[in-house]
Amino acid sequence: MKRTIPVILLILALILGVCGYIRHQDTTKTAPPTVNPTATAESSPEPTANPLLPADINSILNSASTAPIDTLPDSYTVLVNRDYLLPSDYVPKDLTEPKVRFSHSEHDDKRKLRKTAARALEKMFRAAEKKHMLLYGVSGYRSYQRQESIYRRNISLYGKKSTDALSAKPGSSEHQSGLTIDISTNSINCVLSERFASTKEGKWVAANAHKYGYIIRYPKGKTKITGYSFEPWHIRYVGVSVATYLYKKKLTLEEFYGVSNKSKTKTGVDVEDTAHYETKVPTAAPDDK
Repeated sequence: MKRTIPVILLILALILGVCGYIRHQDTTKTAPPTVNPTATAESSPEPTANPLLPADINSILNSASTAPIDTLPDSYTVLVNRDYLLPSDYVPKDLTEPKVRFSHSEHDDKRKLRKTAARALEKMFRAAEKKHMLLYGVSGYRSYQRQESIYRRNISLYGKKSTDALSAKPGSSEHQSGLTIDISTNSINCVLSERFASTKEGKWVAANAHKYGYIIRYPKGKTKITGYSFEPWHIRYVGVSVATYLYKKKLTLEEFYGVSNKSKTKTGVDVEDTAHYETKVPTAAPDDK
C-alpha cells in the first residue's frame, strides 16, 4: 500500500501536466493579436494616395518624364479641371466635418472633406496655431448639383462670360472631389483674396502645406497652365509624397501629369459665393445671357 501511493501521485501529476499543456496550446491559438497601446491616428501611416503611383514618387519620375494621368474619382491625386471632369453622380463616400475653425456657423456640406483630407487639415491648423496663427475654413465640399445651381444662378446675374471668370462649370470643380477647401484668416476678414498670400498665415501655408499633404492648387504665374487665376486660399489634398514633390519642383498637377489647358474658357476663379470673394463682380453685357 505504501508503494502504490507515490505511483498514484505520479500518475495524477502527469495527467495534470498534460491537461495544462493542452489548455496552454488552445489559449495560444485563440489569443487576439497584441495591440500597441501607443499607436494613434497621428502615427498611423498615410493611406495609399493613388493606386497608380508608388509611395516614392522619385522612383518613376525624373526631369524628362511625367506621371500617368489619374482620372479615378476616388483617388487622392485625381486630376480635376475644365478638361478633366468628375462624373455628375460622383459623391465621396467618406465625407466628414474636420474639427477646425470655420468662418461661418452653418453646419452644412461646405464644412466637409473626405476623411483623410479632414484629418490632415486638422493637423495643419493645429501646427499653425502653435505658431500663433489662426486659419479658418471657408468652403470645402461642393456637390455637382450645388455647383450646377451656382453656375446657373451666376449666369442669370452676370452673364455667361462673366460667370466663367467666377465659377467653375459643373463637374470641373475640385470641390466636388471632397479634397479641396478654401481657407482664410481674420486679418482679411476671412474673405477669399489674393491678399491672403501676403498675410503671415498665407505665407506659412504656402511654405508648410505640403507637409500635411496639401498644395496651393492654383499658384501664381501658372494661370495659363491651370486655367485659373492665382488662388492662394484654394488648397488641395494630394497626399504628403506628391505634395512634397510638387512643392520642391514648383509644379502644378497639370505639369505633374504633362497636360496643358485646352479649354477655350477665359481663366478665372472657382468660388461658391461671390460675397466671400474680394473682387468687383463684372456687369453682364446685354448679349451675354
